[in-house]
This record gives sequence, C-alpha cells and structure tokens, in this order.
Amino acid sequence: MIQITHMQPSPIQLREMHYHGIMVRPRPLVEEDENDKLPETPFDFNGVNIGESITMHTLKDQNDQLSYLVILRIAIKNESGKIAPYSIDVEASGLFEITSNKIPDEKHEEMAIVNGCAILYSAIREQVMTLSSRCIRGTFLLPTVNFQDKIKVANKDTEKSEQPSKPQARKKTNKITK
Repeated sequence: MIQITHMQPSPIQLREMHYHGIMVRPRPLVEEDENDKLPETPFDFNGVNIGESITMHTLKDQNDQLSYLVILRIAIKNESGKIAPYSIDVEASGLFEITSNKIPDEKHEEMAIVNGCAILYSAIREQVMTLSSRCIRGTFLLPTVNFQDKIKVANKDTEKSEQPSKPQARKKTNKITK
C-alpha cells in the first residue's frame, strides 16, 4: 500500500520558462553508409560533442526581492567527434526565485545556476525527445547530466576576488557557434 505524505516544496521555484529557439534535425539516411542504420538500442553518446552555453542574470524587483534568470543552450552540431543521429540547437530560459530563508545568501547564485540548469535541461531533453519521436531516425533521448561542476566555476571566481562577491550577471560559454 502506498502511503500518501505531504510533499515538501523546493527552496528554489521556477516562476517562468520560455524557449528562445528549437531546432531538432535528423541526419539524412544514406544507403552507402553501412553504419547508418535505424537504431535498435539507445544511442551511445560517448564521443559526441555536446555544446552548452549558460548565462545567468541576477534581477531585483521593486521590493528588493532577488530573482535569477538562467539561460541554457544545448547544441549538437555534428561538426566533429562522433556523429549523432540528430543535430540539435535548443535554448531556453527560466526565471527562478529562492523562496527559503534557510538558504544562506552566499549560496543563492550556486543554487540558481545548478538547479536552474538542471530544470531547464530536463525541459530541453523532453522537448527533443517529443519532437524526434516522429522523425525518421526515431526517438532521440539526450543523456542525463548534472551541473555540479558549475559550483566549482563559481567558487574559483569567488576565490580570485579579494572583495566579497555581489550578485551579478555570470556568463559561461562552451563551444557553440552559430
């Protein structure tokens, strides 16, 4: 028997989410390529170059309440590395608030970037899966990832600064070209 318990809300809440662009394009089927068969098992992403771009802006409303705008772009260009069955380029943004006063102020940015990216990535992953399910190459499920390495980047930025860090826009970009 399943016991129903009270679900605890997360200390970070997504207030808005939008897609800025979605491109999911299957590679054409080529008869000459013997490796170009329709997949029978899930695709192995080892060797695929997956680009990411992350931007975060700290916003303050008229009541001095902080919000965090996180923008995540995921792209597989298939220009180098292992070739995936699809080329993708998806960008989404989310507006997040830290709703718990139990989270120290100095942890808000880390929480917003790590959890915000995880939430946006899961939405992007679902959108790619849904759109690809009706394409010639079949359903394309992006790999599960985590964004814990973004904490290390934020901590290194803080260590380099002698002054305490103030909430500010933070931008990180990896290998996405238009």
